[in-house]
Amino acid sequence: MTYLQFHLFFLLPPLLALLLWARPRPPRLWAYLLMPLIALAYTTPWDNYLVWKGVWGYPEGRVLLRIGYVPLEEYLFFLLQPLLTGALLLRLAGAPPPAGPGLARVVGGGIWLLVTALGVLLLALGGKFLYLGLILAYFSPVFLLQWAFAGDLLVAWWKPSGLGVALPTLYLWGADHFAIAQEGIWWISEAYILGLKAWGLPLEEMVFFLFTNLAVVQGLLLAWHPEALRRLR
Repeated sequence: MTYLQFHLFFLLPPLLALLLWARPRPPRLWAYLLMPLIALAYTTPWDNYLVWKGVWGYPEGRVLLRIGYVPLEEYLFFLLQPLLTGALLLRLAGAPPPAGPGLARVVGGGIWLLVTALGVLLLALGGKFLYLGLILAYFSPVFLLQWAFAGDLLVAWWKPSGLGVALPTLYLWGADHFAIAQEGIWWISEAYILGLKAWGLPLEEMVFFLFTNLAVVQGLLLAWHPEALRRLR
């Protein structure tokens, strides 16, 4: 199986099914369509560095072409994943709830500040800590900003947030295991991971899918909440 065939099998069918089920409507639609572009812009330098460094890579014959160090199909993935996760959230979110306790902004922001610091420390250590450090240091500042700005809104919307992150994360863990272990569509270097695995996946890969889905879900929920938009103004 090639990387493009992976998309055709694992991402496009559930995406189309979810869109038919969710029936997205404005005003939520604008944020849903914008999120993949934000995700692509934010992850492109990070992803190119990972491939250049040799943290992960792609065997010859499994990809069509490369733009920079990254295959075209990888850029497509960073467009399709937010569309897939967001399509489910369109159905789950419901009406925006009232804000939760204001302390959530302080506590949530503080937790993500610590996680960011941990990521920087792991980056400094390098070696087997590099991949995990790159994930934590690059994505945690996004969560720090989200929670410091509107953690009270995210707490209030906890149920769709939890399901919206958990379901696509579990699905993509399974798809990732198939791509690595069964098909060899991409590979992860043992030199840059801790070696801890669950369900056949490196810990770092599991955290990667968890964090990327978390960024999409929290970003969309805040874009859809009138109170968050009022705070921006």
